[in-house]
Parts: sequence; structure tokens; C-alpha cells
Amino acid sequence: MIELKKNEKVLLVLHRHWIVIAGQVVATVLLFLIPIILVLFGGLFQKLPGGGVGPFLFFIITLYWMVVVGWLFVVWIKYWLDVWVITTERVIDIDQVALFHRRISEFSLTRVQDVTVSIPNILATFLGFGNITVQTAGETSFSIRDVSHCNQAKSIILSQSEKLRKDS
Repeated sequence: MIELKKNEKVLLVLHRHWIVIAGQVVATVLLFLIPIILVLFGGLFQKLPGGGVGPFLFFIITLYWMVVVGWLFVVWIKYWLDVWVITTERVIDIDQVALFHRRISEFSLTRVQDVTVSIPNILATFLGFGNITVQTAGETSFSIRDVSHCNQAKSIILSQSEKLRKDS
């Protein structure tokens, strides 16, 4: 997937913070429980002939569960494969847009002009995550949202950028 250049080493790999996916996992669990609640407490047993859950209802519930679990799988893939890789020479931004759509961008650390870290709310402050925006010379800015270790990433990017400028 990523080919490192000669003498290039990975310094830090950044994923989004776990709280980003936690809300979607909780929503998925609640969606998964809806059919169980409807069958147990919604009176579906009394409405069906014979008082049991018929094969058609079982099929519909199973199909619904497959869709919910499939959605959770897509959410997890997007979460896990959306990553920033900071190396000794560049930053590689791998953006997993959809299940089969990935966008990979990179920029050299010698072109870094400014690195901004923003902590958007009190939850981000307590859990230690935020947004990083890197402004490069002559190019658009690169950003990643809701990433943990954002201050560590900022210091690595700035120190490595300064080191590369002194060496060249």
C-alpha cells in the first residue's frame, strides 16, 4: 500500500480517536435491539396466527440484522483505514471515502509552513483529541479531524520539517 523511500522511517501513525466510532457502535447496538423489543414487547406474538414468530417475520428480522451489521462493518472499515502516516520525509494522508473508494495524498515535510491544532469542544479536551491542519507552500492545506495525539503529531511535523530544511 505505502512504499517508503530509501532511508525513510515511519515516525507516527494517526487514526481517529475511538470516541468517533463509539457513537456509531452504540447506535448500531440500539438498531440491532429494535426487532427484539418489537417482538417481545410490541405484541407481535398475538398478531400472528398460532402466536409464534412466522418464517416471513424471521426472514425480515434476519435481513434487517444483516443490513445493520453490514453498516457497522462499513463504518469500522472507514474508521480504521482513514489514517495519517508521518514519516521522516513526508506526511501521507489516506482518506477512506467509502468502502471501495480511497484517496491518498502526500506532502513533503520541507514544504510545511504552518501546523494548526484545534480542540473543538470540552469532550475533546478531556479525551485528548482534536483536528490538525497543515498549510504547505503553494498547495492546499491538509487536515485530519478527531485524531488522538494531535499535539504530539504537530511537534513531530514541525521538528522534522525544521531538521529537513537545515539538512538541505
